[in-house]
Amino acid sequence: MRLRVSPDGHFLQHADGTPFFYLADTAWMLANKLTEAEARRLFEDRAAKGFTAIQAVVFRDMFEVNTPNVYGVRPFAGEAELHAVEINPRWIEYVVRLTNVAAEYGLVMAWLPTWGDKWNEHSNSAGPVVMDERSGEAYCHDLSDALGECENVIWILGGDSPIRTQAHADIVRAMAHGIRAGASGDRLISYHPSGGSSSAIFHAEAWLDINAVQSGHARLNVPNYRSIETFYHTSPPKPCLDFEPNYEGMPVGFGRQNGIEPEQRAFFDDYDVRRSLYRSVLAGAAGFTYGCDPVRQIYRPGDRCHAWDGRCIETWSEALDAPGSSQLQLLKQRLLERSYFSRLPAQELLLEPKSDGADHPVAHAAVARCSEGGYIMVYVPIRQMLTIDTSVLAARRLRVSVYGPEACVCRRSWEMDNEGVFRYIPPRRLDTFITIDAVEPEGTV
Repeated sequence: MRLRVSPDGHFLQHADGTPFFYLADTAWMLANKLTEAEARRLFEDRAAKGFTAIQAVVFRDMFEVNTPNVYGVRPFAGEAELHAVEINPRWIEYVVRLTNVAAEYGLVMAWLPTWGDKWNEHSNSAGPVVMDERSGEAYCHDLSDALGECENVIWILGGDSPIRTQAHADIVRAMAHGIRAGASGDRLISYHPSGGSSSAIFHAEAWLDINAVQSGHARLNVPNYRSIETFYHTSPPKPCLDFEPNYEGMPVGFGRQNGIEPEQRAFFDDYDVRRSLYRSVLAGAAGFTYGCDPVRQIYRPGDRCHAWDGRCIETWSEALDAPGSSQLQLLKQRLLERSYFSRLPAQELLLEPKSDGADHPVAHAAVARCSEGGYIMVYVPIRQMLTIDTSVLAARRLRVSVYGPEACVCRRSWEMDNEGVFRYIPPRRLDTFITIDAVEPEGTV
């Protein structure tokens, strides 16, 4: 299950060259708060829904320094070990165990060695800052060795903390060097940025395999596709992803809605998730990370809620059935059944409404195409007149399929002559996904 970057630099693939679509769920507190049996329930559910990865933190102290796991084991045996960054071997044994269990379900574990509070004072967790370049590198070297036999690993540095000083950047680089020097040093490495930012500062550095953005939870209609478009066209080419878009079930602006009665609050929902998914992937992303707020923090009855007051929050197990989690695999399936590595962002094919860079993120339609002339894909977030240039498809006949992304079903499919332009008004008032496939090559009698 070891992964690598595709030769063109834009996609991920398995070691045998077959495509890997990164579709991750966010369970930051997995190692802290789930038993092995509960982790199996999470993995089984997500694998059945088409997820291919789980993003989690090796350890995270949201409220309590040196937070124990569900078995009472702490990441560090005591305060001296915490400040020396000498992690508890029993803790690492459980992290390795969870990684191996995930592999049983065909899932990659995207592990953050630590949340940002352990190397950066600007964080949203308990702290304290204990890592400098030396200790951060040594810690990550040890982690890399500990998971050296686990093929299903991606390393993600960062942890939602901004790079504000040269020292911050140098610590991250040192952690990357530690991973590379260890037994899992040939695994892919990425960087999880703070809200509203990206990993652009590290783009040109050799250790960074995957670029990432966090479009975040501060507001609605975040145009994450613009960041993906920028990364896609930045040299050298690297796969890019939105590692933290709007979390389903999170109040819009999270803590800013405290004090407002729950029934009067606005929450991100499955529609917000779908817009982030389709528009970022069709803009060139190599996959997508989903998040559901009770699951990302593994919320249990009686827990203190992170980032907002938690009134009316579901438990993590109830939230496994949040509708957005079942609606993501449609795009993945449609991509994998076609020529995968030939996909290109293709906004130039959208003739109406014209995409000129000034379009509003509420209505922005996204278009991708096959470089070999095999297909065009279009996502429309709201009902509007579409005019698509189909002259790039080298076929006399086309098959058009119209999908309802909410139900993940094909609503209508038909064949038509390729006249060079396709005009259509989607039937749904909200989002619609359309595939246009070449079915009869030019010159066929």
